[in-house]
Amino acid sequence: MLAGGSGTRVGAGINKAFLPLSGRSIAAWGLNTLAAVEGIGILVFVVRPDDLEHARFVDARETDVPLEIIPGGGTRQESELAALRHLADRIDSGAVDTVLIHDAARPLVSHGLASAVLHAARETGGAVPGIPAGDIAPVGPGDALAAAGSLRTDALVRVQTPQGFHASTILDAYEAAARDGFVGTDTASCAEEYTDIPVAWVRGEETNFKITYAQDLLLAQDVVSALGLRSA
Repeated sequence: MLAGGSGTRVGAGINKAFLPLSGRSIAAWGLNTLAAVEGIGILVFVVRPDDLEHARFVDARETDVPLEIIPGGGTRQESELAALRHLADRIDSGAVDTVLIHDAARPLVSHGLASAVLHAARETGGAVPGIPAGDIAPVGPGDALAAAGSLRTDALVRVQTPQGFHASTILDAYEAAARDGFVGTDTASCAEEYTDIPVAWVRGEETNFKITYAQDLLLAQDVVSALGLRSA
């Protein structure tokens, strides 16, 4: 799990992953959900060096299984590579065959969605959750709305995490990207650039939104209350 963001846009003075959400930190929600998924045996928690103490608190007080906490890099891709290199020996030995990469800022990922992504990734080599982006309008020259029919909005999706991939394949892809200086927008973009594995689309969930602004945190609290969720 990646927790390299800040709390700037939320209006907080700490990394948003460690802000409270109904009794536990934002990060703890996703970590506990992933820990309960059959087939997930190792949880690597990638944080900024300044947040190591916060991460150790989450490990000691808020999660049900031990975490492997490592410092990340200056970018998302560097942090992902750090996690993959941390697992490299276990990937090479076959002990880890598939990896899921999830954003700590998406605390309400469900057990079912994580399970579906893991299953699809093992079946096809890669899997990404997403929601049809019917609210996107095509733009033409001069930033004007393009003519109707010029872009199939039903073919677009808003991509979420966790994103799952065959472990050795995605490790090789990230090492190649590091050598080339390629920086993708997410795990799937690196996989697309450096592998030929098919990536399955798994239907995402509206509640699996990313906490970016203060209103997102308020919405997450409302969802937790409305659905009677608990972080465990």
